Amino acid sequence: MNYITALRQATAYLEERGVVDETEVQAGLRLAGLAFDSPDVPSREWALLGFELLAALTELYPDPAPIAVLATRSSITSASTQQALIRFVSVLANGYDQASRQPELPTGRRFAYAATAGRLSGAARGLL
Repeated sequence: MNYITALRQATAYLEERGVVDETEVQAGLRLAGLAFDSPDVPSREWALLGFELLAALTELYPDPAPIAVLATRSSITSASTQQALIRFVSVLANGYDQASRQPELPTGRRFAYAATAGRLSGAARGLL
């Protein structure tokens, strides 16, 4: 599967279901991070977004699920990759924001979701 298609599918999954399936969210985060596996990050704003994606993955999921992400890599300098990433991050941030308001979740988890939503939203806004 090509990268853009895989990222769009991950985005659609998040839009439909939110962040309830942490394995799916981790897979999406890992997929998004693949675009940053290059020395050609176009700007500091893109580097910040890559950092925030990595921070979300490591802070929210310290015991990662065993996930293999199979997709052809895409360059972060590609306009279509950039658009797909911004859309994914926006949907992910919205999902974390919604999850942060779920009273059945532990308070610490809700705070972590809210903080991550804010950081991802801010990084995405820096690219618009």
